[in-house]
Amino acid sequence: MTADRKAGAGHPEGARDAAPQDSGAGRAARCRAAFAGCVLALALSLVLALCAGHVWNTPAEVLDSLFGEGSRRANLISLWRLPRAITAAVVGSLLGAGGAVFQGIFRNPLAEPWLVGSSGGAAVGAALALLLPWPVSQEIVLPAFSFAGALGAAFLVLSLARLSGGLDAATLLLAGIAVSAILTALRSFLMMTLSTETVSLQVVMSWLMGAVQAQDGVRMKVFLALSGAVLLASARLSGQLDLLGLGEGMAAAWGLDVRRTVVLGLVVGSAAAALAVSAGGMVAFVGLAAPHAGRFLVGTRHGRLIPFSALAGAVLVTLADALARSLVPPGEIPLGLVTALAGGPFFLLLLAGRNRRAAP
Repeated sequence: MTADRKAGAGHPEGARDAAPQDSGAGRAARCRAAFAGCVLALALSLVLALCAGHVWNTPAEVLDSLFGEGSRRANLISLWRLPRAITAAVVGSLLGAGGAVFQGIFRNPLAEPWLVGSSGGAAVGAALALLLPWPVSQEIVLPAFSFAGALGAAFLVLSLARLSGGLDAATLLLAGIAVSAILTALRSFLMMTLSTETVSLQVVMSWLMGAVQAQDGVRMKVFLALSGAVLLASARLSGQLDLLGLGEGMAAAWGLDVRRTVVLGLVVGSAAAALAVSAGGMVAFVGLAAPHAGRFLVGTRHGRLIPFSALAGAVLVTLADALARSLVPPGEIPLGLVTALAGGPFFLLLLAGRNRRAAP
């Protein structure tokens, strides 16, 4: 008998502990590799976004434009493409993190800002901010109204789902579809009745279909500061969401204030949806796809899932926006159409997989 065998025979507890340690080390290595790969993918997608447009540029030309003299091409890349690429990445990170928070709060992997009506509520608030004159700056009114609409829609869907008997996938989707239909009708009514010669209906429609609004100057600083605060708040919810995943009764037994956690999660998720809508319009399915990719690659613990979902969402929206403004030059495809065309089949596959697992 070898020394290793003797050690294992004499200390069975140590032998049993070795495998979980190896397994834990393997999981940690896979998580690190997944995060490194996602960061690399984000860097490459940002480079692609700077190259893409009606006129494509090479990476060498992009570097020359960013660090060279102020030529017309340099101004195009540094003053327009770069702020738009950064805004798209932040919008995606907000949608990814918001989707992970909503899925944790609803304890349902099919929840996300668009499906549960939060994005639709934000769009109604944004339409009011765009279509009506206000005594304060639109930079303040737009995110404020978007947040109010997103939060109201999220609470309405949650209340309807609870009244209908629970937060299972079918109930949640039905409540979300009902609320989204009402919000879509309300938004259309507002656009038909409030549009004037000074407020172009076509511009508002184009924005609501998804179009990244490149931020600059003070607006960019405010947008980045608010987005950073929301992403940090999302990450700080990770431990509470892990406990909530055990069920409300078990979470309460562990000392979690369930009601406070649900309300706080809805506020944070709605703030993420509101900021994303105010800067990127209606962008569907990113908040669904990014957390699912995160669960597959880094697991279900929210301490890893939320930051990975933010990174994955940033990659998805940056790539989608680059495609949207370069596929049909000199025109531009609405960003929401690109994400819906890619995300719709993904959502159907998720539903089909859930139905197969539920079948006897």
